[in-house]
Amino acid sequence: MTTTRLLTAALTAALALTTAPLASATTPSAAPKPPKQRHLRITNQDNRQSFTVHKGDEITVRLSGERTPGSTWAWSVPTAADGAVLRRGGAGTAPNGDTTAVFHAQADGTTTLDSQLRCVANEPGHACSQAVVPWQTTVRVRR
Repeated sequence: MTTTRLLTAALTAALALTTAPLASATTPSAAPKPPKQRHLRITNQDNRQSFTVHKGDEITVRLSGERTPGSTWAWSVPTAADGAVLRRGGAGTAPNGDTTAVFHAQADGTTTLDSQLRCVANEPGHACSQAVVPWQTTVRVRR
């Protein structure tokens, strides 16, 4: 019985020594993890909607135009009313009237993203409507 007790004590001690470094290695460090960047996609259907994002998030606005015989209903490149809150990183338009812009949330605040849809004649002699269709969303940035 004494041998069994000694063997059990030795095994317990060995097991405690081998697991102790593992336990301390899995302790979380004191340094905070940076917040995960999120990505928000906004489209035609989001007109007049409001969104809340966090500083560092990315927002992509993708608006679809329409090409018809003789004309194209084309979107202007989206802009932010307050570039200090949302900074535009890249933007472009396509021949079919589509537009895309990428914004980065820079600072706390609220701003709007704006674009306009207009008719552009593709053929000589084609008359376009002078109508302008506004598109806008509100974006709130917080920490």
